[in-house]
Amino acid sequence: SAAPWIGHGFSSRIGGVSTGCYASLNLSFTRPDDPELVRQNYRIFARAMGFDTEAMVMDSFAHGTTVRRVGRADMGSGWSKEPLPSCDGLITDEPGVVLVTGHADCNAYYCCDAAHHAVGLAHAGWRGTLNRMGTRLVDAMREAFGSDPGELIVGISPSIGFECFEVGTDVADRFEAAFPGLPCRREGAPGKAYIDLWSVAACQFVEAGVRPGHINIAAVCTSCERERLYSHRRDHGETGGMAAYLTVL
Repeated sequence: SAAPWIGHGFSSRIGGVSTGCYASLNLSFTRPDDPELVRQNYRIFARAMGFDTEAMVMDSFAHGTTVRRVGRADMGSGWSKEPLPSCDGLITDEPGVVLVTGHADCNAYYCCDAAHHAVGLAHAGWRGTLNRMGTRLVDAMREAFGSDPGELIVGISPSIGFECFEVGTDVADRFEAAFPGLPCRREGAPGKAYIDLWSVAACQFVEAGVRPGHINIAAVCTSCERERLYSHRRDHGETGGMAAYLTVL
């Protein structure tokens, strides 16, 4: 609402045509769902959000921290054209280009620069979060568009929450080492711990220069929202996927 010059959203699992464990608005081509049903679901989502599917530029979902600048020449990538080279982050300042990332527990990071009418969208699972995808996104926008981190508006999408994201203590140790002093860990069963991906995400954006008051966390857990959202972990991989989108209007 603070950026009326953008279009943005995050899908639910409701309102599509997929069936079974993918019911019903599955937007993941990496799941063994019927690809034509997934394409129909994207058309439903795009129509509801008011954009053209041919304007979409999709990330290639590599669980890394590569950010790519894209434009009108890239529209259709991952949809009607070959996927982009490996990337989990996309940035653009060209109106009408619809950035799209896929999710089923992982964060979407939305980043908006009103001064340059530029946007960035990234997929960040635990690896991307640990390796500071948020920092990479801010850095990419600063380098490409001259964005001032202190003026950026950031959103963090629904994703798996602190109470549900259990990992091995080896992974938890890595988060503690990477973000010392941040209370992002709670002990679980022997050999296990829980990690707060939302606080880690916010921390890295603040480190990158984003003002805390400019960071908006949805604070909606994909694992808890069984009726509304897919969750890869909750459903042991037998589930669909959601999508985030961001565009300059």
